[in-house]
This record gives sequence, structure tokens and C-alpha cells, in this order.
Amino acid sequence: MDGILMKWICGFFVCLVLAPFAAAQNAPTVKQAESACGPFDVNFDVKTEGHQHLLAPAEAGKAQIYVIEDWDWRDRGRINRPTVRVGMDGKWMGADQGDSFQFFSAVPGRHHLCVSWKQGMGETNNMIAVYGFNAESDQTYYFRATMARGNSLSHAMILEPLNIDEAQLLLASYPLAHSTIKK
Repeated sequence: MDGILMKWICGFFVCLVLAPFAAAQNAPTVKQAESACGPFDVNFDVKTEGHQHLLAPAEAGKAQIYVIEDWDWRDRGRINRPTVRVGMDGKWMGADQGDSFQFFSAVPGRHHLCVSWKQGMGETNNMIAVYGFNAESDQTYYFRATMARGNSLSHAMILEPLNIDEAQLLLASYPLAHSTIKK
């Protein structure tokens, strides 16, 4: 009987010691969430074109993704408008600046969208927000990237899906952003 009890106690302690390691393999990490973005050392030059443009239909068999940067409505002077990089599935798709938008296509399936505002110097100053979604062919998806301001200097990026009515209201008011990677 002592042998069976000893085996049970040893088995229990082995499970007790190994359980945290097994759980840690499934624990989410910041790096996993950030993998939706592109490399953080990439920066963009952004130019915007005037308002009143036609919405682009989705490419046949693909989804159309719109990302609208909706900056602080109190900033009437259009100063200090941040450049917000937009990434999907680990690749930068472009950038918006201030109240502007961009669009791109995606194959149907699961995608991970990222917006990132790099404030100041260094990789640790990136503020990001991520959103996972399933894209269907011939569908259009709208997202808003905005900044939540806390007290003092605390800020947070927010990335949220929009319904078509809210998206069309913003798209009618904001210019299209064209971005190129800074060399």
C-alpha cells in the first residue's frame, strides 16, 4: 500500500510542478497581439487628397477594409495630428494622419488589424490597438482609429468597427490618405 500511495503523491507533485508550464504555453502575450502590426521601426510620409471621392468597391472575391482615423474634434487648428500606422497580419498597409482614411483589400478569412501611434522616440513609445475579424468575400468593413485621452498625459489608442451609416458620415467629411514609407 505504501508503494501505491508514494506513486500517487509523486504523480501529484509532478502535475503540480508542470501545470504552470503547460498553462503558460497558452497564455497570451503582448508580442502575440503586436504581431498584427508591422515592424515598429517603419515610419510613413502621409499626404491627403480632397473630400468628395467615390467609395471603392471590393475586388472580386476579396473584402474591402476601410480604416478611418477620427482625431480629437477639439483640435480645430489641425496641429499635432498624429500619423497612425495601419497594419494587418504583420504587415503595414499604410498610414493616416489626423482626420483621414485609407482602404485596402483582403482575402476572405481571419485577419488581425492593428493601428499604432508612435509618440516620441523609441519602440516602447508605441501605442497600439488591435482587432481580429473574419472577412468575407465581396464585403466591406469599416473601422475607426481614435485616441482616448485620460487625465494628464495618459492616452490610449482605440480601434473599433463601425456600422455603414457612421462610416459614410465620416468618409464624407474626411480626405483620403496616401502614404509612403520614409526612406
